[in-house]
Amino acid sequence: MRVSFHTAEEYLSYRYTIPPKPALLPLPDEPFVSLWKEAEGKDVLHFLSSTFALPTERFPFKKPEALKIHLVPTAGGQIPVISTGCHDDLCSMEALVNGHPDIEELPLTVNALTIEAKATGLLHHRVILLGNDPYSNVPASALGLDEDDWLSRSAALRRAHECAHYETLRLFGGMKNHALDEIAADTMGQLAAFGNFSAQRQRLFFGLEGGGKTCTGRLTFYCRKVIPWERTEVYQTVDRALDIIEAKVAALCKEKATHYKILTTILNKSIIELWE
Repeated sequence: MRVSFHTAEEYLSYRYTIPPKPALLPLPDEPFVSLWKEAEGKDVLHFLSSTFALPTERFPFKKPEALKIHLVPTAGGQIPVISTGCHDDLCSMEALVNGHPDIEELPLTVNALTIEAKATGLLHHRVILLGNDPYSNVPASALGLDEDDWLSRSAALRRAHECAHYETLRLFGGMKNHALDEIAADTMGQLAAFGNFSAQRQRLFFGLEGGGKTCTGRLTFYCRKVIPWERTEVYQTVDRALDIIEAKVAALCKEKATHYKILTTILNKSIIELWE
């Protein structure tokens, strides 16, 4: 299958067209949400098999007792969130809700997913899957935190990040594995976990080093459809844009801007426009 590559300029010019603000936020829940309202506090695998006829027995779960389901409020309405206890269980849950015959190993830097489930009993259901590992596979020592503190902050960051993707989808009609979407979602995640947005923290999460001359983390995945010899241009532009975003977010927080305002401020401009 032939892959269609984008130039760095095309990639960096991507942005959202923000529609008029809804008259009422949060938006009403999507219809499927009502089926999940009895899930909290129940045995997760039993709930999924009895309610949606999912073949839970086909997939191994190392920590079934750690599986939890919660309905989480977002500006786009509530969404079911399934928390797992380890990376292997995240991979198993992804295979289960997407109806895969086999488990597909996810990169260690991927510990959360917002998906439209593909399993027969879950068609058209949107679900967030969360892991329980350090965010972006960044060690606590890189942030000057102890292990327990970082795991706790990682959980808050990961959940807010995925909720932001769902909000982007419902409020603005799209959700992509693109650097701009990831910057917006990580902004909301950093605010939830730390109370601010740090450009340097984001460089760690993206795997950016040397002003974007090298990239060894998540950002490489989001740029995989950029012409290979132009990817460094994307990394360097993103790296420069992060300092601008840090200043913008700090100003918005100082004026007590709403969650919606912060999200739209970032998504309403392309990465090139953010840098300029």
